[in-house]
Amino acid sequence: MSDREESAADPDFDADARKRKSKSPSTFLAAESKRAKAEMDDLDTDDIAKQYKKFQSAPKFNLNSEELYCVCRKLDNGTLMISCDNCEEWFHTRCMKIDLQHLGLLDRFFCKFCQWKGKGATHWNRKCRMPSCFKPARVKEQSKYCSEECAMSFLRQKLVGSPNFTEKDIAFVINYCGSHAELELLGLQFPELVHVQKLDMERLTREVREMLTKNDLQRKELEKELEAVLKTRAYIELIKKRTEIINEKAHELLRDDDETENAKKSKKKRSKPKKTDLCCFDQRVYQIVNQPGTADTLNLERGLSVYEMSQREIDDALREFSKEDLSESAICLTDRRKCLRHSGWYNLLQDRTWKRQVELQEALDKLKALKDGALREYSISVYEKDECSPDKKAPEMVVH
Repeated sequence: MSDREESAADPDFDADARKRKSKSPSTFLAAESKRAKAEMDDLDTDDIAKQYKKFQSAPKFNLNSEELYCVCRKLDNGTLMISCDNCEEWFHTRCMKIDLQHLGLLDRFFCKFCQWKGKGATHWNRKCRMPSCFKPARVKEQSKYCSEECAMSFLRQKLVGSPNFTEKDIAFVINYCGSHAELELLGLQFPELVHVQKLDMERLTREVREMLTKNDLQRKELEKELEAVLKTRAYIELIKKRTEIINEKAHELLRDDDETENAKKSKKKRSKPKKTDLCCFDQRVYQIVNQPGTADTLNLERGLSVYEMSQREIDDALREFSKEDLSESAICLTDRRKCLRHSGWYNLLQDRTWKRQVELQEALDKLKALKDGALREYSISVYEKDECSPDKKAPEMVVH
């Protein structure tokens, strides 16, 4: 459950939201920050330079050649130790005054000497909002809780005995839900406002309307280009299949010519026709790839075979191939193995258009996420405003 989703269920969410916006740390982090500051003040009074000199000059091994650790310079007797992320020295958690139940919240640890030298500062992950839980909150998912279970438990505890949870509220929930199954599902999804779901522009704020208009224009441009790229990729596939047809028919032409020649020769001098493997690169496809807007002119009618869609190009190529004058052909009829100019043209064009397709799809996904996020922020602002209103009235909402 994210911070935003808990706004409707948590009566204290408005205050928490203001705290979040001011980026103030949680109670635990604030306490740790104060403790760290107090420790550094103590270090100043105790002359940290002398402590560091003593630590450096202390023996690292005892008389039995056993390694000594920590500022206390004692053996590894099984007591829990932690390594400094800078100097990589090992220290007892007890000597560093680290509470064992808070150990799971430790993100980066710097010993007091490295902190004094300015190499870095110990960093703690945000604690789960559940008081009895000491696991890190899922900050990347914009949640104050380590899990859905902790989120639900915390909110249940907040609602039990809450003065904001009246009999009128209970009656509203019972009347709103048509069955016990619907009651169990209530709160699992964000309750969308009716005018947000219907995108009633007149009821939205000016900022949201402007964002939606701009977002829609960008989306249409990207969708148009994506459609052109998909057509281009389909056309490249068409050319690949057309290449196979041209090679098959060119091979048949050569075989017929060879059979005519072999009929005039003795059996010993007869030769087998070689397999035809022409390049068949079409200069026009390169133009379409570079200018996606021209993809609308492509002949890609559904229900037609490759030969039916490319009959004119195939016939023209075979006519030029028969004349053995390849200079005037729009399609490259050079042997593929000898054509260095267009080597690997099919794979290159497919890779290029595939990359552009992925970029466009990612851009569309990003636009959708921005739109959904803006609408969600707007809905939350409506709920928060309604919660703070003295004559509050439940806004029209839809629960999926």
